[in-house]
Amino acid sequence: MQPANLLHFLFLFLRIRRLSAKRDIRFVRITQIVTRLQFALLMVVLSLGIGTAGFVFIENYPLLDAWYMSVITLASVGFGEIHPLSNAGRLFTSFLILFNVGLFAYSISTIIGIFTEGGLARLMSDYQMDQQIKKLSGHTIVCGFGRHATEVAQELAKHQIPFVVIENHLGKAEKIREETGYLFIEGDATQDNVLEAAGIERAAALVATLPSDADNLFIVISARQMNPSLRIISRAINEADEPKLRRAGADHAVVPERIGGYYMATLVDKPDLVRFFTLLSNMGSGKIEFEELPVSRLLPDFQGKTIENSGLIQAGQLPVIAIRPFGGQYQINPAPETVLQPDSHIVVLGNPEQMAGFRKQVLAQN
Repeated sequence: MQPANLLHFLFLFLRIRRLSAKRDIRFVRITQIVTRLQFALLMVVLSLGIGTAGFVFIENYPLLDAWYMSVITLASVGFGEIHPLSNAGRLFTSFLILFNVGLFAYSISTIIGIFTEGGLARLMSDYQMDQQIKKLSGHTIVCGFGRHATEVAQELAKHQIPFVVIENHLGKAEKIREETGYLFIEGDATQDNVLEAAGIERAAALVATLPSDADNLFIVISARQMNPSLRIISRAINEADEPKLRRAGADHAVVPERIGGYYMATLVDKPDLVRFFTLLSNMGSGKIEFEELPVSRLLPDFQGKTIENSGLIQAGQLPVIAIRPFGGQYQINPAPETVLQPDSHIVVLGNPEQMAGFRKQVLAQN
């Protein structure tokens, strides 16, 4: 190993060691690897130190000769003695050889095991992931990686929205590592230091999907205190806990069972309508997109005019299916005489190609 590479590895070694003390679970296995390597290296240094000191004090060897004798004894290379040994020196050397046989075997097997088991690769991979997470801003934090969080992560990845997953379960964390390219932290999302590691101060949104309302409530309270401007969406298992999550600071509380029940009931008498809604919600083909845009992002020619007179629909080739005035509720299928106020938002619907054309034709370029 070149000196520069060795120095880089030592820096990485110390850096991960410091991080492993900071994180709860994500670096537990890395900490174990580092501890094994530390112990093996410590025992080698201790053996060399004891051997050098013994040859100096027992045989009056010069320091360099004593060090050389310690090294060849540890390595068991079978080189001869530099100077004839006294009986005390031979006895000391005998015990040193017996000690070093086991020590050398343990140290070599430990170091080789770390490399062959992928420990070093994981060490570097987690370090690089940590650096990527530190660079994120305006991202989403997904707490948990159950079936609902998996869907959330897939949708975020589909729309190229940066996100970090926090997962406490070892098996699920390994699944994220091996089967996805997602950034993740292996830790307990109810712990403040884990949320900090996920960059909650810089995040734009958090989705809490843990299977316990109590845990989700704890996350919501902590997240709201740590980032007051954060958009928080929480899963609610029990409908009775939905208002509690909102009072705790969640912007939205979603009861998946309620949505699933409505979906199945609608399939009984309106199956075609459900298929249409499935298409719109991207659960099926993924070819339809909703987008809500502030009117202030439109070109000045479209602002302050009615939908009909602005020419927005003709220019963008997409219908305005809803408008939301500042501080008001959504108006579905707004009338042509509705004024596009700069502080209001519009909702448009189309496929990816149509949406790209709409942005190009009617949005002001930043």
